[in-house]
Amino acid sequence: MTTVAAISFHDNHSISMDVEGIQEIVLGRPMQVTDDQWFCELVIHTENGKLSLQLLADDAGKFKVDSKADGEADDFASA
Repeated sequence: MTTVAAISFHDNHSISMDVEGIQEIVLGRPMQVTDDQWFCELVIHTENGKLSLQLLADDAGKFKVDSKADGEADDFASA
């Protein structure tokens, strides 16, 4: 058995995940579930399988991927 991901729960209620052997990351198209709820799936393809996150938000615009420039702090530091 190969470890694909390790998850840590922090005191500030954030989650940190280390994933090895990444091949591709795919963010699905947001779908409206109810008038005020949207669903989106984030799939991480690795050498050993897939890791899938099912995400819910109140606005489809919240499902976006931002790239941080070198030297910028992670959101985990202030969360």
